[in-house]
Amino acid sequence: MASETSIELHVNGQPFIFNVDATDGSSTELTNLVSGRSIGDTFSSGAVISHARGAYCENWAISGVRLLNEQGNVAYQFPVTQLEKQNAGGLYAVGVNVALNYQLVVTTSATVA
Repeated sequence: MASETSIELHVNGQPFIFNVDATDGSSTELTNLVSGRSIGDTFSSGAVISHARGAYCENWAISGVRLLNEQGNVAYQFPVTQLEKQNAGGLYAVGVNVALNYQLVVTTSATVA
């Protein structure tokens, strides 16, 4: 199965949407909806994610959407909202750096384990 997952990130005053149709059970990278590029390529010269809305997942993503730094360590973990069960939330403050070789990943599941 697959789970559509998306998140809106505000960087330098502009909104960016990252999404993926994730394969359940594996770690999958979200990409920029407009350019198809990774978050590290989108902000290769460095930037700060000031706010976020979402993340939203069609099924389950217990560990949330994770921003991984260049070493693969979790730099930030975005909570996930399952829209079939609750309403979309508003913007929330983040304040985390992003740069080249960063990744935005999610591991989804069709059921809660």
